[in-house]
Amino acid sequence: MRAAALALAVALAMGPVGAWPTAAWADDDTTPPDENTVNPQQTPDSSFIYDTSIADLYSADSYLNNQTVQVTGEVVGDRINAEFDDANCWIALQAVDGSNSDIPVFMTKVASKAIDRYGAYGVRGTTLQVRGTFHLSCPEHDGLTDLHADHVSVVARGETLRDPLDPAAFIPGAVMVVLGLGLILVFYRLRESRR
Repeated sequence: MRAAALALAVALAMGPVGAWPTAAWADDDTTPPDENTVNPQQTPDSSFIYDTSIADLYSADSYLNNQTVQVTGEVVGDRINAEFDDANCWIALQAVDGSNSDIPVFMTKVASKAIDRYGAYGVRGTTLQVRGTFHLSCPEHDGLTDLHADHVSVVARGETLRDPLDPAAFIPGAVMVVLGLGLILVFYRLRESRR
């Protein structure tokens, strides 16, 4: 009798029968597609990608050394062929967040063909997203802080920057010309009046 009363009390405490928990099995298709599910076939992987900024790499500590990082930046300067390595080259990737930090990137010449413009005065270089291994002190390149690119993708194409013509910018110059002509006229009259 006590057992039946205890079972009835537990049943009432848990609510209606539809609210009782049910067992979920891995091959059960009742899981909503939005939920994060576990893939039992997934193998352990120790790699991790740090999605970071070039400014963070510029001032990085040893925690990012030899880690896989992903950065986005504008290609500036020129491509420099790697010494004693015909298949690779160097580019400079500058931060697009206004910090003006940059990082040298070591990449294959094939990957560098995605670059259509190199940033300079009046030219915005190609914006790239680069994923690769960051070296705080690269053993292959005489201790240089660099990024060895594994994957390169284009975020935005480069373009020539044209400043729009601003007529208001000519006003100070025109005022100075008028003042200069007025002073020349005054000087000429003063000189003529002394004769």
